[in-house]
Amino acid sequence: MAGPAVRIRLLGGVEVVDGNGAAVDIGAGKCRALLAALALQPGTAIPDWRLVDLLWGEQPPRTAVRTLQSYIARLRGGLGATRIVRSGAAYRLDVPADAVDVIRFGRRVEAGDLAGALAEWTGEPLAGVPVPGLAAAVDGLVERWLGTVEADLAARVDADAAATVGPLTELSTRYPFREGIWALLMTALYRVGRQADALAAYRTARQRLVEHLGVEPGPRLRRLEVAILGQDHRIGGEQRSESIDRLPRRAVRLIGRDGDLDLIGRALAESPVVTLVGPGGIGKTALAVAAAQRVRLEHGAWLVDLTEITTDQDVPQAVAAAVRVEEGPGRSLSESIVLALSSLRALLVLDNCEHVVDGAARLAQAVADGCPQVRVLATAREPLGLNHGHERLVAVTPLPAAGAGADLFADRANALTAAFTMDAAREVIEEICRCLDGLPLAIELAAAQTVSHTPPEIRERLDDQLGLLVGGRRTGADRHRTMRATIQWSYRLLTVAEQDLLQRLSVFTGPVDRAGAAAVAAGSGLDVNDVLHTLVQRSMVTAGPGLFGQQFRLLEPIRQFAAEHLTAGPAAAPAQAAHTRYVRERVTSLRDQLTGPAEVQGVARLDELWPNLRVAVDRAFACGDYRLAHDLFRPIATEAARRHRHEIGQWAQRLLEQAPPEDRPRIVTGLIAAASRYHVCQDPAGFDTLISQHCEPDDPVARHMRANVRDDYATQIHTAPQALAELRRLGADDLAAHVEVDLGAAWVFQGQYARGEAQLTQLVHRFRSHGPPTLLNWTLTLLGFSAAFQGRRAAADTLFDQAIDVPLPARTHSPNQSVRALALFRRGDRRAAYQLLRAHVEELLDADNMHGACVVSVNFVTMMPAVARFADGARILAFLDTTGALDNAAWAAMVADARDKLATFAPIPNGSMILDQRQALATIGNTLDDLLVEQASPVRC
Repeated sequence: MAGPAVRIRLLGGVEVVDGNGAAVDIGAGKCRALLAALALQPGTAIPDWRLVDLLWGEQPPRTAVRTLQSYIARLRGGLGATRIVRSGAAYRLDVPADAVDVIRFGRRVEAGDLAGALAEWTGEPLAGVPVPGLAAAVDGLVERWLGTVEADLAARVDADAAATVGPLTELSTRYPFREGIWALLMTALYRVGRQADALAAYRTARQRLVEHLGVEPGPRLRRLEVAILGQDHRIGGEQRSESIDRLPRRAVRLIGRDGDLDLIGRALAESPVVTLVGPGGIGKTALAVAAAQRVRLEHGAWLVDLTEITTDQDVPQAVAAAVRVEEGPGRSLSESIVLALSSLRALLVLDNCEHVVDGAARLAQAVADGCPQVRVLATAREPLGLNHGHERLVAVTPLPAAGAGADLFADRANALTAAFTMDAAREVIEEICRCLDGLPLAIELAAAQTVSHTPPEIRERLDDQLGLLVGGRRTGADRHRTMRATIQWSYRLLTVAEQDLLQRLSVFTGPVDRAGAAAVAAGSGLDVNDVLHTLVQRSMVTAGPGLFGQQFRLLEPIRQFAAEHLTAGPAAAPAQAAHTRYVRERVTSLRDQLTGPAEVQGVARLDELWPNLRVAVDRAFACGDYRLAHDLFRPIATEAARRHRHEIGQWAQRLLEQAPPEDRPRIVTGLIAAASRYHVCQDPAGFDTLISQHCEPDDPVARHMRANVRDDYATQIHTAPQALAELRRLGADDLAAHVEVDLGAAWVFQGQYARGEAQLTQLVHRFRSHGPPTLLNWTLTLLGFSAAFQGRRAAADTLFDQAIDVPLPARTHSPNQSVRALALFRRGDRRAAYQLLRAHVEELLDADNMHGACVVSVNFVTMMPAVARFADGARILAFLDTTGALDNAAWAAMVADARDKLATFAPIPNGSMILDQRQALATIGNTLDDLLVEQASPVRC
């Protein structure tokens, strides 16, 4: 993690200080709100849409995403560019969790350090910084602080009651509906000899509750009033009842579960039974113990581990042994347990209920019905299924790889070897955690391997997760000592039908819908809907909403386990064939969307299908069935040029290696899809080698694509007619549309503006009516460049604005941001221009889109003389000269004025010459960061 240390304060406002305690300028308003949203989850990648929702609520502005990018750039200017990391379509605050005060507060609470936690609390969270979407998080923090204050004051009432009367009186005025505070105040007053004041406090509390909420005080306050009236000596502290605490002390720190603990706490306050459900290895037991330690009920808590019992009838015996209850005359053991607990305010934790779920449910139901102040917290792979709405479910989910998952790995690895360091291997560790689907047990077992393996070595072995994730634990149940044993425990509890469907579902990687599940189960006789529902209930399959309906998924260790069983049985080949047919049908259905007006939706559907498409294509190539592989990716071949899908180019290259030269349709698909990859990455030499291996020198499509990759506009104009004729002969109209756009671009960049504009205007009309939006955006942008090259700036700005207004799918290759940045710069909004261009530079680097570096570099060079950054402009201009891009008259004209202004600058020393597009983009990004910092700094006289 680069740069000096910073500390982020969210309590009492939102601010940042550096290692010397000096304030860091991070802007105001929404910038601080954005930092708060990121800092509440440091190390976790938060999607763009979620940040927009948090900052603006239900009615974000139309330009919310672009505005968000400008705020990100502003924050980077203060924090440093490396501290806010782009991760796909999300942003991550890359600072240690302990750099954020609310995280330190939470960890101290979790560790039982109440005094330390309260010392961290310096005021209301996010004070003065309204964030609509974080209101619930703020409320949760305040609630946790109040719980900590109550726990601290309860201990102080025991030690020095007189010193607590003042703070408790103030708190009861600020929070008049918290009965716990009133109870402590009454107790403290009674203990210092103020019995009348204690009773007056009760009357005040009752009046507030009745007048404002219409409810009487709860049992705790009512019993306390009776005890005070009866001068019960136990209130005076002489012989107070001892709290029973049968919970183990956690030997390791619980990481990444603060939100879960808050949720469990709220659920226990509202429901008599709360069940934590999730797959094996998700960390339900550790979470239940931590939640029980946090609840702090008057009469304590018991942990009952049901692992070793074998039948439902054994559950009461296990509970009775834990709470020390014996069967009474004329009563069953369950009835005796209920009688013993009926007057207590306590928590009963039933751990590992899945193999005796009926017995655990009966016992929990009896306690819920007969013990009004007892709460039951259960852990299981499925719900207990209680009557009368007594049960609240809390699904325990995996840890985010880029945040808590990586932190957990580092924590466990540090405990094993002092030589382990996180910073050097953070990205590899995050990848390990992603491959393990964020399962805490799997992460811990992987971290245990650091005693003999480096993180990169562990990552290389993750294709065999079940073989890797062994050992590392000498404590805990045997089934938790390896990932395989953990999953085997759950697998044996399934019926034959459930095991069969689980095996068949293992052919899917990533999400699957009901239709996919039905496809792989076809002919098996399974009732897919019923069995799938049961697998979800038993936490062997996860379910959640997708963009287009409910989706199901097997966590990766479970998928590998089920795949092993599938491979060993007769259903493997039919399931794999059904999976391939299903994927082919799905991807074929997307072709019309991707080539028409519904392109945005088509791309979203393709994103969902992508992991399974990858598996199906790889399987086809591995079997030598190049025709099947072609049929799987041909409907989306245009995506290679439009979006960051480099895999299509790789598949195209494999297709060329397997398809014979006479298979013309497939050779053409391979050529065009592969060319897009080499074009974006700016590797013409690599494409020349590919052509020499797989095509005749005079192949019309190959000649045109070679010119396209090289940006050889004159040759493109010459080769386009033959290439178009060949594509139309083959029925490849979708691929021909790209050649038509290329031809319009070639005319423009050759300076033949009239012909180029005629070609592009015709295409604009077609794409506006029939789609796709991406090609409409491209043609409007090219018309804008044509106008700009001719000095028609107003017309160019209009066309660029029209292009920017076209809704595009995520990750689309488009110069929108760069063009818009230059327009903003010319209009005097330099800060917004820098922010927009900086965000675009990062997108290009993330996507390895080196073709986009030309437009960015040209625009950057035109900006720099106006802000007296002559050295920076000259350096990028010198790089453009080496690439040959400025041999084109149009681009040369764009930088002509800047070149004149930079002409007096000394030549660039050889040691500082920029060697490639990636280095150029990185250099531009660094300069923009400096400019943003300068813009934020106050002017000094």
